[in-house]
Amino acid sequence: MNDKGVKNRTLVLLILSLIAGLMYLTPLLRFSFYDQMMDALNLTDIQIGTLGSVYAIFCVICYPVSGVLADKFSTKKLLVISNFAMALITIWYCLLPGFTSLIIIHGLYGIFSIATFWSPYLKAVRQLGSEEEQGRLYGISEGLRGIGQTIVATICLFVISGFASMSVGFRVLLIINAVVFILLMFAAIFVIPEDKIENNENKEKAKSDSIITIVITSLTSSSIWICIFVIMSGYTLWCTANGYIGTYCTRVLGISANLSSTLSIVRSYVIVFLAGFTGGFIIDKFKTKGQGMMLVFLAGAISIVAVLFTSKVTAICIIITIVLAYIVNVLKSTYWSILGDAGIPVESTGMATGIISLIALTPDMYVPIIISRFISYGESIGNLKLGFDFMLIWLLVWSVLGIFSGVILKRRKEKIMREKNEIT
Repeated sequence: MNDKGVKNRTLVLLILSLIAGLMYLTPLLRFSFYDQMMDALNLTDIQIGTLGSVYAIFCVICYPVSGVLADKFSTKKLLVISNFAMALITIWYCLLPGFTSLIIIHGLYGIFSIATFWSPYLKAVRQLGSEEEQGRLYGISEGLRGIGQTIVATICLFVISGFASMSVGFRVLLIINAVVFILLMFAAIFVIPEDKIENNENKEKAKSDSIITIVITSLTSSSIWICIFVIMSGYTLWCTANGYIGTYCTRVLGISANLSSTLSIVRSYVIVFLAGFTGGFIIDKFKTKGQGMMLVFLAGAISIVAVLFTSKVTAICIIITIVLAYIVNVLKSTYWSILGDAGIPVESTGMATGIISLIALTPDMYVPIIISRFISYGESIGNLKLGFDFMLIWLLVWSVLGIFSGVILKRRKEKIMREKNEIT
């Protein structure tokens, strides 16, 4: 690829990543601006939780829809529609409407941040390079997403703190988000290329098949299930570690809340950035993605065991938790790069990612319930550390499952390579 091609590809990846970052920052403002949102909108904790549940439900429903749309329509047009719709919804949001309207708004956020965006985004990133480059493409995209979210969130924090009235500050925050969506929409129009020409027979088949037929066909594919096992293992590790390692450091290791918050910032921003940019290059160094995933899961398992046995040596244990954070973020940054090694062709990326996401990203729904029960059990018997030890064992089990799924992925790729060599 010449210099111009590299520059164009880099710009496209940047725009895709920035869109992805804002696409999930705005519907999840409660993560960063919980108290401001409660004050500005006169909401209760239960109402904010309800809005979060509504958004999550629509997201889950829309994953397979996103896959179908990605295979039937232009990726570029879907990205433009997503940005335009998210801008309009956010403008409605900035009017600070009543709770019923907020429920509708968060349902629409779920539709347009997933149905018309998620699989088209993954498909667009995949089309930017060869199978040998998939790790670094998805890894860099994840790192850029984190940078974009950090920049916008920081600007929003600065703006909202400049107003005496919380409602005015929150309204301006939402206007900023809407404006950025509009800017990214125009960037998508002028920068994102049209889809590469695909196999006409496959494209016509995708258009003629019903959604139910496509979903059933996808669910019977062994390639899809290999990806589900790898991604679900990695995402479960990420959800658990990202959600509970901070409180583990405070409640088990006994560090101060301020130090724990500082470490959380390191894990949430610095580590995510490093894992995104370095993890992809690491995964691409291996002959197969399965071999790389297998070894990363193994590194995760070793780190988890190390945390279990060093909890009484606070400084060492803290360092290991940071290493663990890096490992789970490497997994999250790169697990979408395995599609080719699993045998999923580029033209099937849309539907494949929709079905995989529907099943593999469900840990969001069950991890908090399970881990909170572990911790509550430890508290109830007066041994909080035991509850967190159960959490670490849970992590270890998923690491082992990840290792086995990596082995299966490795064998699938080797089989594909043997069959290819036989044909040639």
